[in-house]
Amino acid sequence: MNHLNTRRLLITYFLYECGRAMYFVLITWFLYQWTEDAVYTGIFVSFGFLPGLFSNLIFGVVVDRSNRKKLASLAGGGSIFCLLLLWGAFLLGWINPWVMILTHMILQTMGSLFRPSLQALVAEVFEKSNLPRIFSLSGSATISGSLIGAALGGILSGLLPVSISLLIVIGLYTGAFSTVLFIAYEPSPQRKPAQTTPFFQELKEGFVYLKSNNMLHGLFVMMMLGQLTFHTILGFLSVYTSAYLNQTSVVYGFLDAAFSIGGITAGIVGTWWWLKWKNHLAVCSLGVMMVGLLLLGVTKNLIAVVLGVILAGLGTSFVRALLQSVQQMATDPNFHGRMASFRMLCNQASVVVTGPIFGYIAAAHGVQYIFLILSMTIMSGMVWAIFQSKDPQFASITREKPA
Repeated sequence: MNHLNTRRLLITYFLYECGRAMYFVLITWFLYQWTEDAVYTGIFVSFGFLPGLFSNLIFGVVVDRSNRKKLASLAGGGSIFCLLLLWGAFLLGWINPWVMILTHMILQTMGSLFRPSLQALVAEVFEKSNLPRIFSLSGSATISGSLIGAALGGILSGLLPVSISLLIVIGLYTGAFSTVLFIAYEPSPQRKPAQTTPFFQELKEGFVYLKSNNMLHGLFVMMMLGQLTFHTILGFLSVYTSAYLNQTSVVYGFLDAAFSIGGITAGIVGTWWWLKWKNHLAVCSLGVMMVGLLLLGVTKNLIAVVLGVILAGLGTSFVRALLQSVQQMATDPNFHGRMASFRMLCNQASVVVTGPIFGYIAAAHGVQYIFLILSMTIMSGMVWAIFQSKDPQFASITREKPA
C-alpha cells in the first residue's frame, strides 16, 4: 500500500469534511435562528440535493470516462468559488434564506462530482484487497474532520460574524483542493478512452449493469437508509437543539461533534466489526442506528441524547463505509464511477423527498417525531438486510479478511 498516497488521501478527506461540517453548522444554525421556521430547514436540506438527481446521471459517466484526479480538483475549485460568493453576500448584506438555499444547491452539486471522483480514484489507486481498510481509514478521517468542523462551527457561530467564520471554511476547502493535486495517479490503461463509446450508450450500459447485479440493489437500499439518517440528523440537529432541547449553538456544535465521535469509533473498529459480523454486518449496523434514533426521539436527558447521537453516528458510519467497500469490491472497475453516482442518486432522492415532509412535521408536531419515524424505517431496512445477508456474493465478499 502506498503510504504517501494514503496520507494525502486522508488529509483531503479530513480538510474537506472539516470545512463542510463547519459550513453546515454555521448556515443551518443561522437559518433557523433568523427564520424560526423548521420548514426552511427542510427546504434547505432537500433542495441541496435536488440538482444531484440530474447531475449524478451525468457525473457517473464522466467519472468513468475521464481523469478522476482532474475531476476531483475541478469540483474542489468550484466549491471554493461558490463559498466565496456566499461570503460576499454576507459581507455586503445581500443575504436571505433563498440565497443560502441556492448557494447550498450549487455547493452540493460540486460535492456530487467531488465524492464519486475521489471514490473512483481511490478504487483505481489502491489494490482491491486494501479497499476495506482504505475506506475505513478515510471514513475515520472524514468523521474526524466533521467532529472538529462541527465543534468549531458551534463555537464560532456565537462568537464571530458568519462572514468571518466563512473565511475559515474557505481556507479548509482550499487545503483539501491542494492535497488532491499531490495524489500520485496514473489513469488505468484498461479503462476505455472517452471517444470509444457514445455518452448515452455508456449511461445505458451503467443501468444495464446495475439491473443485472441484484446484490447492488440491496446495498443501495441499505446505504440509502444510512445516508438518509445521516443527512436528516445533520440537517435537523439545529432545530432539535434549539426548539426541543432549548439549548444554545455551543451545545448544537458539540452534539454535532458527538455524532462525529460515533463515526471516528466506526473508523477505528471498522475492520473488527467486519470480521466479527461478516454477512450480518448490515443488520447489526442498522440496529445500532435504530437504537440511537429511538433515544433521540423519546428523551430530553442530555446524557441520553449524547449517547443516541453517538450510536447514530456509529451505525451510519458502519453502513456508509463498510457497505461502500462491499459495493466497490463487487463492482467491475469500468463501472465504479457510474455505480457511485447511481448510489448517490438513490441517497439524494430520499433526502429530496423527505426533507420538506420532515420540515413540516418538525414545525407542526415536533422535531423529535422525525427521529421516531426514521427509527421505524430503519427497522424495516433490517428485514431487507436479513435477506441480503443470505445472498451468496454478499456472503462471499464479507467472508474475505480485509487487508
